[in-house]
Amino acid sequence: MSDDESRQSGDQNECSKCEDLQQQMQGLQARLQEMERLAHHDVLTGLPNRRYFIKSLENRVARCLRYGDNSALLFLDVNNLKKINDNHGHGAGDLALSHLGQLLSTHVRQSDFVARIGGDEFGILLDNLDGDEVERKISILLDRISKSEIQYQETALSLRVAIGYCFVGPRDTVTELLSRADAAMYAKKDAGT
Repeated sequence: MSDDESRQSGDQNECSKCEDLQQQMQGLQARLQEMERLAHHDVLTGLPNRRYFIKSLENRVARCLRYGDNSALLFLDVNNLKKINDNHGHGAGDLALSHLGQLLSTHVRQSDFVARIGGDEFGILLDNLDGDEVERKISILLDRISKSEIQYQETALSLRVAIGYCFVGPRDTVTELLSRADAAMYAKKDAGT
C-alpha cells in the first residue's frame, strides 16, 4: 500500500470515527433533553409537575412585587378519585387524571399555567384577572368537568372536583399561597360546591 493509499484509508477511518462520535453525541443530547423534561413534568399527565409549578409560582410573586402584576392561584382537588380507583382499578384513575389534565389545559388561556402538583391535586396560575373573572373561570371549569365523561372499558366515569383560589401578593411566600388556596378549596369542598 502506498503512502497516499495509507493516508486515504486513515482519513476514511477518522471520518467514520467522527460520524460515530456525532451520532453518540446526538443520542446523549436527546437523552439529556428527555431527562430534563421528566424532571419538570408529570409522567402520567404530561403537565408540569410540582417542582416546576413552585418555580412558576415564585416567578409570579416576584413579578407581583416588581411590576404589580395580578395573578390568582387555583387549587383543584378531585373529590371522587379514590372511589374510581376502588371500583374500577388504578388504570381508570390514571385515565381520569390524564383526562382532567387535558381538559384543564384546553380551557385556560395559553398564558395561564396548569400543573399536576400531587396525587389528585392540580394547580392553575391565572394572570391579569380580577375576582369576578376568576369566579367565572372557575364556574366554566366546573361546568366543563361536570359535563365531561371518561369512557373506561364499558363504563362512563365522571369527575367531581373542588376548586379554591387566592390572589398572589407581593410579600407572599409559596407556602402561604398554597396554604390559602388549599384552605379555600377545602371550604368549597365542605360547603359541597
